[in-house]
Amino acid sequence: MSGAIDGRLLNRIELAKIFAVSTNTISTWVEKGCPYVERGSNGVEYQFDSAAVIDWKIQRAVENVAMSAGDDSSKSRREDADCRRAVANAVVAEIGADEALKSVVSRHDAIADLATFCQVLRTGLSNMAAKIAARATTMDSAPEIEALARKETNRAFAAARLELGRRWLPESDADDEPHGADQHPPEG
Repeated sequence: MSGAIDGRLLNRIELAKIFAVSTNTISTWVEKGCPYVERGSNGVEYQFDSAAVIDWKIQRAVENVAMSAGDDSSKSRREDADCRRAVANAVVAEIGADEALKSVVSRHDAIADLATFCQVLRTGLSNMAAKIAARATTMDSAPEIEALARKETNRAFAAARLELGRRWLPESDADDEPHGADQHPPEG
């Protein structure tokens, strides 16, 4: 490979999906020396660095080719190994390019952003319930209570949307002008 590539931390199931093998195969790889970041035990999953595993797989393919160099079919095996190495390098390069172009989202970042979105929304909806409970006793009509509920619901969703926009669209002003479905269309 032409340079160090940062891998992603994956558990056994995620690693098995990437390589299209079973989790038992991953366990066999570990027995044969597959590198891992953290050993799994008692309900704690193994953690693998995807780049280290790819490098290990490539190295094993090269070693297999070197061992079989004396066979009559060594040329085809060498070609197969070269093909597998080229495919692995292409996959690693594609993942790196996607990350550099920001055309993929880190699963961990998305989970953190979604958790923050839900927390802001929950806070807004809790505040809404408190405001409605406090003011509903002084209101005379159901439409007035409904208008307050709608206003406070929109406020909670707008705050959550702004927080999500701040995290996902830092280069633009996410809080310029609301464009959500809960907003009234422009007059005119």
